[in-house]
Formats: sequence, structure tokens, C-alpha cells
Amino acid sequence: MEVDVKVDADVGFEKALDIAKSIASNFGDAIMLSWCDYKTGKKIPDVDCCGENSWEIYAKNRGGNLKININDYSFMFKV
Repeated sequence: MEVDVKVDADVGFEKALDIAKSIASNFGDAIMLSWCDYKTGKKIPDVDCCGENSWEIYAKNRGGNLKININDYSFMFKV
């Protein structure tokens, strides 16, 4: 499942994370597995894999089933 949220204000990582956690909690007990900042290119975990979104593949291989996009940030959760 994927949820897209556009916030009019410029949000930093901490604010985007708070919003994503709040949304994810509506789906049950949520564990964040990975994230990406598209503006800077930073991703956690910082691994490379097959030229694809490695942070997203990492999460999906660990049961990640909820992707939340907040402006320039994406977060993968297992719920």
C-alpha cells in the first residue's frame, strides 16, 4: 500500500517522520524499516542493489508493506 501526502510548508526530516509515523499507526503496530530523502539522495539503509531503490527493496524483503511519501521523503513500514 502507498500513501501520498503533500504538505504546503517545507518540512524537514523530523517533521516528515512524525507525520509518517502518525499515518502508519492508523494501520496498526508499525515498524519503520527504511527511508529516503529524494532531495539529498540520502537513504537508510545506504546500500546499492541492482540500480533499483535499494532502501525500498530492503524493506519489502523484510515485510515492508506500507510506503508513505511526504513531499521529498519516503518511508517504508511493516504493519
